[in-house]
Amino acid sequence: MISIKEVKYKNFGKCLAISNDYMEVFVTVDIGPRIIKCNLKGKENMMFEDVERNFSNDVSSMFGDGKTWYTYGGHRIWLSPEGFPETYYPDNEKVLYSTFANGAEFVPPAQAVTGIQISVKLEMAEDKPEIKISHKIANTNTTYIKGSVWCLSVMAPGGTALVPQPTEDTGLLPNRTLVMWPYARFTDTRFTLCDKYLTVSQDKDAADAFKLGINNTNGHSAYINDGQALVKYTEYQVGAEYPDFGCSTEVYTNNLFEELESLSPLYTLAPDESMTHIETWTLFDGIEITEKTNEGLAKVAEKLF
Repeated sequence: MISIKEVKYKNFGKCLAISNDYMEVFVTVDIGPRIIKCNLKGKENMMFEDVERNFSNDVSSMFGDGKTWYTYGGHRIWLSPEGFPETYYPDNEKVLYSTFANGAEFVPPAQAVTGIQISVKLEMAEDKPEIKISHKIANTNTTYIKGSVWCLSVMAPGGTALVPQPTEDTGLLPNRTLVMWPYARFTDTRFTLCDKYLTVSQDKDAADAFKLGINNTNGHSAYINDGQALVKYTEYQVGAEYPDFGCSTEVYTNNLFEELESLSPLYTLAPDESMTHIETWTLFDGIEITEKTNEGLAKVAEKLF
């Protein structure tokens, strides 16, 4: 049975709690929206929570005096490619929401200056720990915009992201793109590259950030932490143009959290047009990565993907 109710959660204000017999998610409605909590029933929250507001950016140069963007934590939607300050819209206003039998839709105010209107729709399965998340970006400008729906899940520290590499036999042509950001090093000990999978682990003692991207044709990615695993799935569109040199999955980590990100193909939106990107999340219990080897990662992936 699915339950939907308003709750107060820490210093994130009013949230909408959506749960079934297996899992629960909290979505902020005083700010954001953010999926600030997601976990199996009785388990720890898998999402990062910036209760102390340690991660923020001054965006007053574009959005007005005193405007600050906060990560808050949890899962959010952005427009890729990234730029500063335009990407960092200070989404600190109240969010309208409407409920239905198995979920809810969340619609914040249209973004001032950028003209972007986002919305997020959650649909929870009744008989398993799974939710479908539809992310929508609409163009309210009078001019065209080009971009990708960018879905960032900011995960709690201490876990490891697991991402499959493309395995398609393309003959004499390449089949994968592995993209690194300027501050990332191939020798970073948080990064493991095996034949069919790669991992990125969060480390609270790491001095530098790390980020990579890949053309994840499998569509699956996972974050594994303290026995729980959150698996994200989104359909890869063969032949489509993806941002950041062709990335459909990206992983970012620093000393506070880790981000497991998916991206839609790039679209050019005319005024009043929109684009939608769907992720399906499934939670698993009793999952651990014990060996970051071909065999060890394959055993974990077999359970999840």
